[in-house]
Amino acid sequence: MLKLIGTKNVLINGGYMNKKKILVVLTAMIISLCAVFVTVDAATKVKLTKKSVAMYEGDSIFLKVKGTKSKIKWSSKNKKVAVVTKKGKVKAVKKGRTVIYAKFGKKVLKCKIIVNEKVTNKDVIKNDNKDTIVNETTTKESITKETTTKEPVKEEITTKKPVDNGTDNEEETNNNITIGKWVVMDLDGRYAIEGYHGSDKEITVPNELNGVKVWLIDSDAFMDNMDVEKVVVSYGIQIVRSSAFEGCDYLKTVVLPESVTGIGDRAFKNCYELESVNVPSGVETIGEETFMGCSSLTSIQLPDDLEEIDSSAFNGSGITNIVIPDKVTAIPSKIFMNCTKLESITLGKKTKSIGFCAFENCSSLKNIVLPETLERMGMRVFAGCTSLESVTIYAGEVDILNDVWIKNPGYSKQEGPIPLECTIVGVKGSLVEVYAIEYGLKFEEIEE
Repeated sequence: MLKLIGTKNVLINGGYMNKKKILVVLTAMIISLCAVFVTVDAATKVKLTKKSVAMYEGDSIFLKVKGTKSKIKWSSKNKKVAVVTKKGKVKAVKKGRTVIYAKFGKKVLKCKIIVNEKVTNKDVIKNDNKDTIVNETTTKESITKETTTKEPVKEEITTKKPVDNGTDNEEETNNNITIGKWVVMDLDGRYAIEGYHGSDKEITVPNELNGVKVWLIDSDAFMDNMDVEKVVVSYGIQIVRSSAFEGCDYLKTVVLPESVTGIGDRAFKNCYELESVNVPSGVETIGEETFMGCSSLTSIQLPDDLEEIDSSAFNGSGITNIVIPDKVTAIPSKIFMNCTKLESITLGKKTKSIGFCAFENCSSLKNIVLPETLERMGMRVFAGCTSLESVTIYAGEVDILNDVWIKNPGYSKQEGPIPLECTIVGVKGSLVEVYAIEYGLKFEEIEE
């Protein structure tokens, strides 16, 4: 029993205690209780209600963090694709991919968001708000046709439940399966790596889990991983999809097996510490922005069978020298833009076109030879290449657009373009010579 007596003393179970002393005791008890609550909160498994969500333009969902009462700071990696409010309401803006971050203290939780184009059949579109991942190649037509099922389409392969192999470390969550540290999806009896929950610095991606073959690393699987420094992909895995390792700030080394035949767009984008990566001989295409922003990547060997390189593939990378295989006939736009360390490049013997801004701001490039198969050069190809001394062009009749070689690519209309101080080496009497004279550049005839 506790009873207040006057202003100084408190009656407790028949005895008296000074009021100040009882306040001290009560304060200590409250602090102890708070500590208990904090401990309980920390011990509780903190997680987002959803780890991946497929949405459609204009749709909204709410994300919540379970297991903590801490204040959550929400943010979106790409606000053009989806935005999030202070209360965790996510609204899809336009088709694309992004990541929603939930930050509290030093912990960050992530939810992958895929936004698809809006179609008329809303029952099919929303898919009952299940956590599903629709592949980038899924079209409005393919979705609309599936009126008899609410399951998403993924590479024309029906998602099935995993085979029961009798293991006790396999947990199915929505369409994903958790096996140890790995999150996978069953695609017609084969696994696709969807995510990794470990904090290891060195990771070997397995080619088999619980007796089931692993054949691809799916989009965003390791995206924004802040722990991994080295990844070894086991033989048998065939595809590394878009943004698979994008934003892995500390990733230094990637070893890909010869079984890999496809590397998706942005697969290693903004891996700032990436120093070593191989492109297997079976790869025929390097996607858009695949190595963009890889400022520590100084060299890379491209396979002879490579046929296509998409735009901005090496934009802003640390490449110093590179050889383009002969089967690559088109040098895409912005492929080496802002590669300020690029000193030497050898183009393939069958190169037909060079896209706009292909070498813009390659300030260390001094000399380059263009083959006789060249037919067209886009705008600002060599803009800002301030160290360029000579461009040798063996082709005589090349369609060259304006501002190919200017010193100041960001010039205003008032100041006008300032040409580079370089020499054009070409065929006497050709269009190349005409362009050189027009730009006030020194021209030298190719010696036979």
